[in-house]
Amino acid sequence: MTHPRFEALHSSAEQVPSGNRSAREQAHVFVVGPGVFGRALAMCALQAGSFVTILGLNEESLSEARAAFAEKQDVSFLTMNPESLAAVQGIKVDLIILAVPCQALRSVSQWCRDVLWPVLAASCTQGTHKIPVLCAAKGIELQTLKLPHEILSEFLPDTAGWGILSGPSFAKELQAGLPTAIVVASQQELVRRTAERLLHRPHFRVYGTDDVVGVELGGALKNVIAVVAGVVDGLQLGHNARAAVVTRGLGEMAQMGAALGARPMTFLGLSGLGDLILTCTGDLSRNRRFGLTVAQHPDRPVSESLADIGQTVEGYSTAKSAKLLSEKLKLDTPILDMAYEVLYENRPVRAAVEHLLNRGQKGEFDWIGE
Repeated sequence: MTHPRFEALHSSAEQVPSGNRSAREQAHVFVVGPGVFGRALAMCALQAGSFVTILGLNEESLSEARAAFAEKQDVSFLTMNPESLAAVQGIKVDLIILAVPCQALRSVSQWCRDVLWPVLAASCTQGTHKIPVLCAAKGIELQTLKLPHEILSEFLPDTAGWGILSGPSFAKELQAGLPTAIVVASQQELVRRTAERLLHRPHFRVYGTDDVVGVELGGALKNVIAVVAGVVDGLQLGHNARAAVVTRGLGEMAQMGAALGARPMTFLGLSGLGDLILTCTGDLSRNRRFGLTVAQHPDRPVSESLADIGQTVEGYSTAKSAKLLSEKLKLDTPILDMAYEVLYENRPVRAAVEHLLNRGQKGEFDWIGE
């Protein structure tokens, strides 16, 4: 059923040419992905005063989102099929957020090109209007070892600008309105400014940068390090050991980033150190909890530990893609390597720890001169 506000949005789109809208006009934000993080970002956009449309694969996937926003105004729900999208034909959309797992990003990006953009084409072709796209996926594509922005660039048309949203942000705390700071990385100022305008609030601070690769790698690799930190906690190896994993893991993240052209300083920011601290220490971290269960149940299949979490654990798939990328770049990344061997080659967790502890002596920043 068409949301009643769509009629007003259609009327506004017909009466006011794109690019000449009043600053007071309500913005329209699409959130593709009704999962826990998509719902959290939708809530942020809603609280910032936008009209929000949440899109899911089917009605079943939208059920939790409908329940979460049952008493909210200015929010609607659509399935990702052409018939459903007819309700927004020609409506001016100010921002699209892709809140999907990294390994699903290619199929979602292709859907944007083949289905979503034809529906929105009328509003995209008036004047110079572009629709900024923010991608919240954190990971490295397994089949191609591509980062999210490389996938997006294959599918997004000239009528879109893209950016990457990352940083320390547990969805539960976002939805509760607790203070959070994130970073939006884009080489297009339009994208950064749109994100700030539509999302930034006192309790949800949005910072900008143009180091896309650094922000992406920070958001992806910290999940793998968090799995290892969970293993350390599960084995009760102590706070010293966890601090060592976090710090040396940060070095591996920066090393890989530098090899791909990122600025090392980016890894001291929100998407690097900030997200790493949160994910390696917070009890809400799925990746850390996954590592805990792997360590506490060493004799059962990893698949059972994944099932215990009940949600996507990005660190699991990223452990494999990070290992392959490290080999491709000829890097020395022992923590990432051991994560891969434990999760994919059945190496016992205690044997992996012993291997890390018995490696040859090195200088702390030897990798900088390699």
